[in-house]
Amino acid sequence: MSSVQASSVCGSLRWWLHLCTLPWVAVLLRVVLGGVFVFAGFSKLLLPHAEVVAHMQQYQVLPGWLVSITATFLPWIEVGSGTALLVGFCTTPAALLIGGQLLGFSALMGMVLAAGIPLADCGCFGNLGLPETPLQVLIRDLLMLVLLLPILYRQRDALGLDAWSSAPASYEA
Repeated sequence: MSSVQASSVCGSLRWWLHLCTLPWVAVLLRVVLGGVFVFAGFSKLLLPHAEVVAHMQQYQVLPGWLVSITATFLPWIEVGSGTALLVGFCTTPAALLIGGQLLGFSALMGMVLAAGIPLADCGCFGNLGLPETPLQVLIRDLLMLVLLLPILYRQRDALGLDAWSSAPASYEA
């Protein structure tokens, strides 16, 4: 790598690290990522359970008994963790839970791509007309994983419910 390329990479990394420290960036990313998860979860909850199961069966990766359980609980986990992140309640645990989901979704898409399983639509957003290929989903999920970093770095911000817990518990007279 030439010195010009190396300085460009270092400059980009410094810019990204500086961006991670800005409070408004964490708030914006918290709202966007939390909103995506709330939207994805509700889009699945609006579908009949059998349709969500059918979306998950197309991956051909999970055993049959696990598909139904996942189809039952995953939308609620998405809505719960997304809402917590959206309002800034238990921000770090919510961000870690969303990070775990994103890692799981990324691994699933990696397996689908490696196995060559043809998917017309991942079903990530129910039947809302947002079809995505496994490669698009993998790229989106990895990008969202990177966007969690400023949230984890900041942990609290003035517009989140977590900030209320940093106030003094009581005043002595």
